[in-house]
Amino acid sequence: MTQAQMLNIAMAQSAIDSHCDAEDFRRTKNKVVLSEPHPLARKYLELPFCCDLVSYGDNIVASVSPELAEVVEAYINRCPIEHSFETPNLHVLSDALQPRGLRICFMAEYFLPDVAALETLECGYAIKLFMQ
Repeated sequence: MTQAQMLNIAMAQSAIDSHCDAEDFRRTKNKVVLSEPHPLARKYLELPFCCDLVSYGDNIVASVSPELAEVVEAYINRCPIEHSFETPNLHVLSDALQPRGLRICFMAEYFLPDVAALETLECGYAIKLFMQ
């Protein structure tokens, strides 16, 4: 699988999770969408989101509850993308969420590997696949 194919798959899943179009992640302008549950979303997510920010590098897609749309839009448009996920900028978002009884909870960074740089390693252990 190529790097581009992996990126397309990741963006497609993020689009399901965020309730947007995969192409929204390729835009240069930030976008706010209203979060909604989806049967194909990752099972461990608690949807709808209050506020979830995703970036693949060109913009931020914010999947939010309706009452947070204006606040989050103002936040994601106030500084460069790469600084929106850092403190002290995140304190601005946290301060805007706190009067609504919300706080920043989980933060995660995921990076797609360069499949061209991956190589198969030898393993001296037997591998067995167990089925139900």
